[in-house]
Amino acid sequence: MKKFYQTIKERKLQIFFLMYILLLVPSMSLIAQNIPAKTLISGFLVSFGLLSVVFILSSFMTTKGIRIFYSILLAITIIPSTILLSYLLIANVLLSGGTITSLFETNPDEAKEFITYVNPWIVMGVALYVLFPIVMIFKMKQVVFHRVGKHKNAFFTCVLLLLLFLAIEPVAQRIYFVDFYRVFTDYKRQRVREEKEIAERQTLPFDVKMLPEKAPQTLVVVIGESHTRHHMSLYGYGRDTNPLLSEQRSGLKVYRDVVSPQVHTIPVLRAALTFADHEHPEKLTEQPSLFELFNRAGYETYLISNQPFENSSSSYESLLRLAQHTTDLSRLNQPDGVVLESLRQALHEQTDKPKLIVLHLMGSHIAYKYRYPETFEHFNHLHHPIGRHDIQLTADAKTVIDQYDNSVRYNDYLLASMIDMLASEKKTSAMLYFSDHGEEVYDLREFAGHAYEKISSYMCEIPFILWMSDEYRRRRSDLVFDTKRPYSTVDVLYSLSDLGGLHYVGYDTSRSLFSTQFAPRPRIVGEIPYESVVDMTREVQQKYSRTMASNTFFDSLNKEWKQIKSLSDKVLSSPRAEK
Repeated sequence: MKKFYQTIKERKLQIFFLMYILLLVPSMSLIAQNIPAKTLISGFLVSFGLLSVVFILSSFMTTKGIRIFYSILLAITIIPSTILLSYLLIANVLLSGGTITSLFETNPDEAKEFITYVNPWIVMGVALYVLFPIVMIFKMKQVVFHRVGKHKNAFFTCVLLLLLFLAIEPVAQRIYFVDFYRVFTDYKRQRVREEKEIAERQTLPFDVKMLPEKAPQTLVVVIGESHTRHHMSLYGYGRDTNPLLSEQRSGLKVYRDVVSPQVHTIPVLRAALTFADHEHPEKLTEQPSLFELFNRAGYETYLISNQPFENSSSSYESLLRLAQHTTDLSRLNQPDGVVLESLRQALHEQTDKPKLIVLHLMGSHIAYKYRYPETFEHFNHLHHPIGRHDIQLTADAKTVIDQYDNSVRYNDYLLASMIDMLASEKKTSAMLYFSDHGEEVYDLREFAGHAYEKISSYMCEIPFILWMSDEYRRRRSDLVFDTKRPYSTVDVLYSLSDLGGLHYVGYDTSRSLFSTQFAPRPRIVGEIPYESVVDMTREVQQKYSRTMASNTFFDSLNKEWKQIKSLSDKVLSSPRAEK
């Protein structure tokens, strides 16, 4: 036993290094709000077992060998651990597979903007977190060296155990960096398979008919980003974030009960652009997507995007590139106003075919302050009260809300401008706007953003707005515009087919929001029923309300105590008290 303690003492730097890179994530996961205790305990025990095996194996290495081995181990673990720990500190949740996949598809510009949004102390902490183990490796020396020849059984037992840790799936899933790379490799394999199958189906027959008496001359689809309807005055928000759309209110159909099928862009658009849904994800590759349907129906199709798609890594980019005319404006790194000129050109382009024009905006993507020009810095909490009393807001939080509301007001200007363009065309036209998903902006707790791991109704309750020209309204008397219908944009392709006058095998009229045969369906957000999301949101709201009430109670006691003390001091300092 004495020899064991001596070995531990001599190799304490190695032990600390292994604890740092193997146990810190499992230990910090205790603060995660989305991980069951059983999973946390099993993850910690498996990681501790892996640490023990690696520690014993490293005793068979020289100083140079240890430095090389630990450098490789650091290189493998540093990216997953940095990402997971950063997100833990920011959102108090441990990332799940779906969100990790979204990170793989984040472009460099988005990453830079996110870093500027994050607390600089966290950025500095991450830098130190990466630097610290590098310093440790350079200081390492082998104190206890065992030759393999003398301890064959121990060496090969450790090698076998290490392989078992990596090979047995339930065990490997409890090792954070192994699970991270498993998600990555599965994602890459899926991407290759999907792109191959989508390319192959272009040569397969699929008959799509366009009904001329129903088709508009121009159908515009605008996809927003991170735009919750809870910050739109059009939906009852206290601040005037929709002055221009409110003026056009009589000409709009504002749907009040539409949700997104996820709270991240990639899974939402993989569903919205295709027939894939929760029950049938295979339809993403087996059936045509949005542009394929309208191409085959005889439309001239356009994609105008302020989000990258030509050279990006998103898993839906191959679906976007199927448009006959594509314009990628993301390289300009400008607010969404840059799309207006491209839209104007597409509208003026001469063709005998009807047009489908899809615009993909940056919308209200974090960091919000980059989403609008300086001329749209309208809201300032010092002059425009937020009117929130349910949670305590810091000055920084109020500034973030100001920035988000400014981005929503800028979006209002863009949508109104697009409607004016279409109206001036004097053609049979329609425009549909919806956001990919919503956003929580200190509406519920001290959090701004969207994360499936801490999902709330604010993240999935989205605006869904339809504008139609007078001629299109007259032509499409067969459509129903009931703005109270419950709907999920997982089915929006059926609604767009209805607006565009398309007919094909497999078209389901009950899934079009505008159909006389519409039938409400269960709405799923990720893997969770929407009703459960609402219940979860209510529970969080009640929790924070109780905290707020508790704080208010103690604040009032403190205030009363100060008043009593002040009165007492006055009495004691009065001339009568001196006598």
